Formats: sequence, structure tokens, C-alpha cells
Amino acid sequence: MLIDRALDEMTKKNRVVVGFDLGNDFSQISYCRQNQSMPDTVSLVMGEEQYNIPTLLCRKNDVEGDAAWLIGNEALNAAKEGQGVVIRDLLVLAKNNASVRVGTDSLYEEEVSAEHLLRMFVRKALAVLSAYIVSEDIAAVAFTMKEMDTDIMKILRNISKHIAKRNAEVYFLSHADCFFQYIIHQPQEMWIHDVLLYDYRDDGIHSYLLSMNRKTNPVACFIETTQHPQMKIPDLADRSETAKGAFLKQLDSALLEIVRKNCDQRVVTSVFLLGDSFSRDWCRESLKYMCRGRRVFQGNNLFSKGACYGARERVYPSTLSGSYVYLSEDKLRANIGMTCDKGQTEVYYPILDAGTNWYEAQSTFDVMLVKNNAITLNIAPVDGRKTRVARISLEGLKVRGNKTNRVGLRFYMEDANAVQIEITDKGFGEFFPSTGQVWKECLPLEAIT
Repeated sequence: MLIDRALDEMTKKNRVVVGFDLGNDFSQISYCRQNQSMPDTVSLVMGEEQYNIPTLLCRKNDVEGDAAWLIGNEALNAAKEGQGVVIRDLLVLAKNNASVRVGTDSLYEEEVSAEHLLRMFVRKALAVLSAYIVSEDIAAVAFTMKEMDTDIMKILRNISKHIAKRNAEVYFLSHADCFFQYIIHQPQEMWIHDVLLYDYRDDGIHSYLLSMNRKTNPVACFIETTQHPQMKIPDLADRSETAKGAFLKQLDSALLEIVRKNCDQRVVTSVFLLGDSFSRDWCRESLKYMCRGRRVFQGNNLFSKGACYGARERVYPSTLSGSYVYLSEDKLRANIGMTCDKGQTEVYYPILDAGTNWYEAQSTFDVMLVKNNAITLNIAPVDGRKTRVARISLEGLKVRGNKTNRVGLRFYMEDANAVQIEITDKGFGEFFPSTGQVWKECLPLEAIT
């Protein structure tokens, strides 16, 4: 028995968590084990930092089954050789619930749903991990996207059954959440004060400013996000060298202005630069300013690594989970629970935890009513404000007082603005059958923040 337990514990520790940055243009995958200091990122070329996997598919002509589908660079190469047609914009297609006609031969031509295409890409992308790990070792996958879309999240949740023989857990984190997870897992000297992230994309620069309120317990962390479309880099191929130089100098000045606004009124410890556009030799003055008393880092796989850290905290919680909480518009800013009788004492039962994403916030359980026909909730904001109490009266329910009133409670959220509460009378066996009564309440978020 002791040997079996030891083996189970060893197996658990050796299982892998995966961070999947799913973008409409490119995707990235990172992975790590419980005791691994830093996640690794899947490279398309072994030994090189080619992390970007083109988010596209190609179905080869005159081929049937799973083998017909290629992803990433393989798909691009096959299309160039005339072996099939590339299918792009998989996320956009999925959001619009569209379908695509694929194939050129009438024998192989078919209408394929965007959901199927996205599922195919994700499954094949995760299969690339087989060169590094065994699929059965995957304990959880955390997906992150530029914009969290509920329809796409539903599709991705269904993929869990195909990830490993043992169903892997599926989580979702925003890019801002990934930034937070990545930072708190770095040496503390890198985030003594505020931290900046500049993510350079085709539509310009997205900035993330991380700050912390160290007076709260746990430490409340906030991220201010801003988009800078003026930083978009056009195609400069047709411009003269003089015109290119003049434009890039203007771009450097614009970036310097953005950085000054972020840094002049606060103390910034570190700056992170994401995106290949920063590799160009144009932001000299901006970099000079960034490096004044700050550490500057450059790369392009921070989000997938942050998602990996986030997944690991779910599967193997560390002290960081209890010490720091990231609060955003997508997250609960209060702990919701209730006090229950256990024998002769009262105990606190947590229901929804502060820092939980609204689209993942849910809890279902049963309770016995013994005193009155009401459910009382304790609402404790993490910003230090006084704990509040919310009372939900179950009109029409007669409490018998002999522990024979069992009700089912379901807490969930349909959007970021309110907690939905559904209470069902479950009766008590054959002696007191259920009345079928259901009570529904909506607790606005402003009431708990």
C-alpha cells in the first residue's frame, strides 16, 4: 500500500503542464513539470528559438483521414508545392461559426466547420509535444488568447478528452494574467516595483503595466493595458533608404513618448519587449531611456510560459498562489463563502475565490437548512474593505428544523458583472420529497467589490 502511494505521488510529480498561446496568426506552446524552474518552449527547429507555429491548416489533395491535414510550416510548404490550399484565420472563423469548403477533387471535397478546423489545429499542435514528452504525462493545458471568447473556450474545453488518455484539465488565462504569472515566478529583484511589458503586434503596440498593493493580504496585483495603434509598422519595401530612416526615427520618438508616460511618474524595475519588430535597429533612443536604472528583457514566448506557470499553480499550488492575487475586470475581487454548522462549532466554507476568472467561477454543493429558510453569504473584498453579508430568502420553503431540508446550491457567472445563484429544493428522501421549487438570485459584482 505504501509503495503504491509513493508511486502515485511520483507519477503526479512527473506529470506535465502545458501553456498554449493561441493566436490567429501564430501560436506557441510551452511545458514544464512540477519542480522545473523554468518552462521550455517548443521550437520548430531543434536547438533554435523558432517558437512561432503558424496558426493555419492545409488539407492535402487526394488524401483521406487524419493524415490529410497539415499545420504550420508543413502546411505552408505543401500549399507552395500545389498539394493543397491553406486555411487561415481559424480563430476568426470559429468566432463567426463559419464553415469552409476544402479539397479540389469532387471525391475529396467537403464542407468543414470552423470548430472542426480549430480542433484539428490544436490537436495536431499539441501532438508536436510528442518529441519532448509522452502525451499521457499531460496533467493540464492552459490556453491563452489575445481576446477571451466564450465560444472558442467551449470548443477548447471539448478538446481535453483528446489530449491524453487520462483527461487533462483545461484552463484559460488572458494575456494579462499570463504576464502576472510569469512575473511572480521570476526572482523578486525583477519586480520590487512596477513592471512594464510592450507587446509588438501587426496592429501596433499593446502595453501592460503591472503594479502591486503590498499593504493587502494577499498582495493585490493590477495590470493597466493600453493599445497604441500609432506604432503600427507599414510595409517599407518600396520606400527609399532615406524615407525608411526618417520613418523609423519618428517611430522611435513615438515609442520614447509612450515609455516616458509610463515611467516618469512611477518607479519601474523591469521592462519586457515582445515581438520580432523590436529586433530591428530603430528604437535606439527608447532603449537608452528604458535601460536607465531598469532591467530590459527581449523575447517572444512570455505568454505561453506565463500560461504554463498558471496551469502549474492550478495543479500544484505553491505559496505564491496564496500570497499574490491578480485582480482585473475579468476576475472576482472578493472571496465569497458561507458559515456552516459542524457539530457544535461554526466553520467557514469557501464558495468562490477572489482572483478567479468569471468564466471559470462556478461551485455546486448541497446544504441542510436547520434554522430558517435563508442562505447567508459572507463577502470579503480583497482590497481591505469590511466584510459584507448577503441574505437570500427562500420564500415558500418551510424549514422543519430536524435536518430534513436539503437544498442544492449552484453558483456561476454568465458575464463579468454578476454572480448567478440557483437554489433547488431537493427534499429529504421518501419522507419529505422535493417540492420542485427553484430560487434564482443575481448578485451584482458592484455589490461585492
